[in-house]
Amino acid sequence: MTALPGLRLFRTTSPVCAKRVEARMVTLAVIVEGRKVVGFGDRELAYEPGHYLLITGEQRYRASIEGVSAERPYYSLSLEFSPEQVAQALLALADAGVRFEDGEVDSPAVTARLEGGTLDALVRLVEHLDDPVVLKVLAPGTVQELLIHLLRSPSGATLRRAAAVDDGRILRARVFLQKHVGTRVSVDDVARHVAMSASHFAHRFREVVRVSPMQYLKHLRLERARLLMLGEGLGAAEAGVSVGYASASHFTRDFKGHFGAPPGAYLSRFR
Repeated sequence: MTALPGLRLFRTTSPVCAKRVEARMVTLAVIVEGRKVVGFGDRELAYEPGHYLLITGEQRYRASIEGVSAERPYYSLSLEFSPEQVAQALLALADAGVRFEDGEVDSPAVTARLEGGTLDALVRLVEHLDDPVVLKVLAPGTVQELLIHLLRSPSGATLRRAAAVDDGRILRARVFLQKHVGTRVSVDDVARHVAMSASHFAHRFREVVRVSPMQYLKHLRLERARLLMLGEGLGAAEAGVSVGYASASHFTRDFKGHFGAPPGAYLSRFR
């Protein structure tokens, strides 16, 4: 649990054998101590301190942690990037006149050396975890800076390919979901709005945004609820109802899964 949304810290003193893991969106994972092997289908990637793993979107994969003990624990962190954050970073680069000539790169994940601006931005984020004022004011800009470094890095082609430009219908679908955060909507509802079949829409949405439509809607709802509680002082139950949750326990469970702590504990830590 950390006060920065999407940032998680992990420690273990025991090896982990082929555990099933799910990434919910574009995710950066960094090892401080130890070694990890991840598997996507028949492809395996290994990384260790000094390198990072970049997962390009919603993925299920295998993960094994090797060579750890009580004397030499395993330490790592992971940071999730929302589709909006990735899109904003790409737009900022385009506005600055940066152009890329990418080939056909399509991979669920890539490993690369952690260095330069990427390392510096990540260190600054971690250094300020205990200062909620700095996190609230400066962290969003630092996260964007980190994304820009990743997009311009040797592994950037994989991430840029993952954030493919859509034909306008997926953008309209995202706007529709943003406007209906607090109402009950289905994949069929959104597909009809953009004049697509439900199956084709769901496939295309995930291809462009890198998460499923309902996972994207859940992300929007939880972020909106978090802002309502932090900015307007709403209680957890009231915030949950405001963003479309019929059950307080369901909202609490999803909030804890997304932010790493139940609403009350999260708010106390952030404040």
